[in-house]
Amino acid sequence: MIETDRLLLRPLELGDLDQFVALHAEPEVTRFIRPLDRVAAKQRLDRSEEEWHERGHGLLAILNRDEGTFIGRCGLKYWPQFEETELGWALRRDAWGKGYATEAGAACLKWGFAEFELPYITAMIAPDNARSVRVAERLEFTPTREDVLLGDPVIVYGLQRGHPCNR
Repeated sequence: MIETDRLLLRPLELGDLDQFVALHAEPEVTRFIRPLDRVAAKQRLDRSEEEWHERGHGLLAILNRDEGTFIGRCGLKYWPQFEETELGWALRRDAWGKGYATEAGAACLKWGFAEFELPYITAMIAPDNARSVRVAERLEFTPTREDVLLGDPVIVYGLQRGHPCNR
């Protein structure tokens, strides 16, 4: 469990399936990430559980600390084709604009660099996803290259271990 001023972050679990499906069904949310039906969402949760066992990290539920409500997901994902670990985030539409992605992202970065021997962490963002680009910039990521992730073009942002924001 990772705690911030306003959020609780904990591993996603099967009990989050309905909220995870709802998140990945919101058209504005899935404009830049893939929508998931119930079967695909369950498979993604199962893969995340495997990642937790194999790597010690995976997807985290973002919960509002006061109410305990599910507002999104974030976490660290290892991409073997790049041999890199990515920080990703997605929030319900009604949670946008409140700084939650930046708060959760900062907590994940601090945790990731403290717990794992990662030389850097990436954020892979669709070029026209201005909101996520702003989150990455607030987290002090810098663009490093253009690439393709799951068939979609992305700009890969990076943050080095030892950067002042993650010490």
